[in-house]
Amino acid sequence: MVKPAEGLRERRRRETRRSIHSAALRLALAHGFDKVTVEMISEEAGVSPRTFFNYFGSKEAAVARGPAGPDPRALEAFAAAGPAEPREVLAELAALITADLSKNPPLRAELHAVMEISRTTPGVAAAFLAQLDDFQRTLAGAVARRLGDGGGGGEGGTDGGPGEPDETAALIAALAMAAVRTGLERWKSAAPRSDDSPVPYVEHSAALLRALLTP
Repeated sequence: MVKPAEGLRERRRRETRRSIHSAALRLALAHGFDKVTVEMISEEAGVSPRTFFNYFGSKEAAVARGPAGPDPRALEAFAAAGPAEPREVLAELAALITADLSKNPPLRAELHAVMEISRTTPGVAAAFLAQLDDFQRTLAGAVARRLGDGGGGGEGGTDGGPGEPDETAALIAALAMAAVRTGLERWKSAAPRSDDSPVPYVEHSAALLRALLTP
């Protein structure tokens, strides 16, 4: 499957989102999360409060900054690529997420800081989990489109019953996310390397998952 290049607008949105997150994290570490305001974060990031809320619904979400999701064009290309076996769809979805990570990799120090703040700030922990859930639902929607009617191995329509495409799509998205989260946890805990990229760890977890599911 050919992956379309990321557009300039999408790249700028990613950069702005990351800038706001970095500003929120710096301020939270320097002053304590409770003392940080949206106005402070906006000023630190060089954006208006209105722009801040175009990217994050709260300061908790800005500090947490879960995954923004793949480039919409890449996700659309994946969803429209045509029917395939669920195992193949899972492999392609994992590759799509990994490619997104390689373009927009998390920083080890930032991830450690988010986890530390989350342990003492329930609102940040909840925001992080909510963003992961949103991301997974987005992936599941794309997978459901890719599988199409009858793609989940069930018989008949797509009313969400056992074995239907929506159920299969949700499971595929959950498995892909499990591989990503396992890889990120291994990367976060490992000794820093010269390239310090999480991508090899995520790719290893995805390959292990494929091996486990291969007859």
